[in-house]
Amino acid sequence: MSIIAGSKKTFLPRRTKMEHESIEVIVITPINLTEDVQKVAFAVKNVLPDSELVIRKNNLYIKMNNFNGLRKIKDKIRSKKTLAVLQRILYNNYNMQSTWFLLNKQAAFSDVVVLVENENESPLGPIKITVNGCELERINEWFEK
Repeated sequence: MSIIAGSKKTFLPRRTKMEHESIEVIVITPINLTEDVQKVAFAVKNVLPDSELVIRKNNLYIKMNNFNGLRKIKDKIRSKKTLAVLQRILYNNYNMQSTWFLLNKQAAFSDVVVLVENENESPLGPIKITVNGCELERINEWFEK
C-alpha cells in the first residue's frame, strides 16, 4: 500500500492477519461461600501474575486482549505430554474462533498448573480460561514456542 504525498511516494507497512484479529482472553472462577476471597485471588494470581482481577457476585473475572497474560501457564506446561493434552482440550472445545481450557484452582494456589478435562475434577470449581477471536492453529503455535 502506498500514499502519494506531494511528489514523494510513501510506503505504509502491510498489516498482517494477526493485527486484524481481535483476541480476547477471559478468565473466570467461582468463589464458593466456603472459600476465602483472598485465597482464590492468590491462586489465580499465581498462574496469571500480570492480570487485574475483578470480583462480581460470586465469581472472579479477568479480561485480557492478548496472550501475554498466559505466559506463566505456558512456561509451566513444560513436558510435551502436558502440551499435547492442552492441545487436545483446546481442539475438543474449539467452536467458531473460540476455545477454552480448565485449570485446577487448588493446584494453582500451590503455584502448580494442572489441566482438568471437566469441572468435576476440581472440587472447588476450576479456573476457566476462554480464548475468543483466534484460530486454533495460532493458539497452538503460541503455546509451542
